[in-house]
Amino acid sequence: MVKNIFRFSAYSTTQEFRGSLIVETYKNWLTKNDRVLDVGCGTGIVSKQLADYFKIKIVGCDIKNYLKRDIKFVKMAYKDKLPLPKNSFDTAMLNDVLHHADWDDQEILLREALRVSKKVLLFEVQPTLVGKLCDYILGKIYYKNMLIPFTFRTSSQWETLFKRLPIRRWKTKKVKRPFFYPFSHIAFCLEK
Repeated sequence: MVKNIFRFSAYSTTQEFRGSLIVETYKNWLTKNDRVLDVGCGTGIVSKQLADYFKIKIVGCDIKNYLKRDIKFVKMAYKDKLPLPKNSFDTAMLNDVLHHADWDDQEILLREALRVSKKVLLFEVQPTLVGKLCDYILGKIYYKNMLIPFTFRTSSQWETLFKRLPIRRWKTKKVKRPFFYPFSHIAFCLEK
C-alpha cells in the first residue's frame, strides 16, 4: 500500500510539472470559459491543472478511466471514435497522446478532434532517444497495458500530416524546458 502511494505521489509530481509546461505553452491558445475536451486525459491531473489555471470547462475522454482527479469524463468505446456530437467543444487537446497510437490512428484521432471542436491543441514528445526511453519506462510503470508503438513524429512529419486535415492553418510552438527535464516537446494549434 505504501509503495503504491509513493509511486502515485512521484507520478503526480511529474504530471504536475508537465502540466506547468503545458500551461505555459497554451497561454495564448486557451481562454476563460472555453469548453475543452482533453482526449487521452489519463489520470486527469493535467486536465484539472489546466481547468483551474485557465478557468475552462473541461471534460476528459479516454479508452479507460484512469482518473485520479475529479473531472467530468466520457469513456471512449472505440480507440478511433470520440463519442460526442459535432462542434460540441471550443477546443480539443491531445497532450502526449498520439505517440501511443498507430500512424493511421493518429490521423483518425485528429480528424475526430476536429469534428467535435473548433480548434485542436497538440502537445507531443519529440523523437529523441532519451525521450523515447523515458516514455517507455514511465508507460510501463504507470500504465502497464498502454500501447507504446514509438510512433513519434518530427515537426516536419506532423506538418505533412496536417496538410491532409480539414484545417485552415496551424501554429507551432517549441516548448521551453529546464535542462533536467528529459523530454523535448513541440506544440501545435490547429484551426478549422
